[in-house]
Order: sequence, then structure tokens, then C-alpha cells
Amino acid sequence: MQYSLKSNYKNAKTVKIANANTKSKTVKGLKSGKTYYVRIRAYKKINGKMQYSAWSKAKVKVK
Repeated sequence: MQYSLKSNYKNAKTVKIANANTKSKTVKGLKSGKTYYVRIRAYKKINGKMQYSAWSKAKVKVK
């Protein structure tokens, strides 16, 4: 998962979610009233190499 204040994800912070059954993730330390751009993708290790899906499209506003 990556999140950023910029839509181009420059200087984005990355959070690794190791459990595939995770339905939500709480990220602490965000600024209130700002719009954060959040995207996620699945990954799996196949034959010693990481395989990634395409990034999702999402936007979240922090209250």
C-alpha cells in the first residue's frame, strides 16, 4: 500500500500488509483536512521473484 499527499505519489510512504485476509488498515500520523491518495496492489513470490498486480485507484480524505 502506498499513500501520498500528491496524486503522482511523489515521496509516497509504503506500508507492507503481509496477511492476505486483511480487509482494512489504519495509518496513524496523517494530517486532518488533507486529501491523501492511496493505492494498493497484490504481490506474490513465484520462483524466487516477486510478481505484482497493477496499482488500484483510490482517494481518501482524512477528517
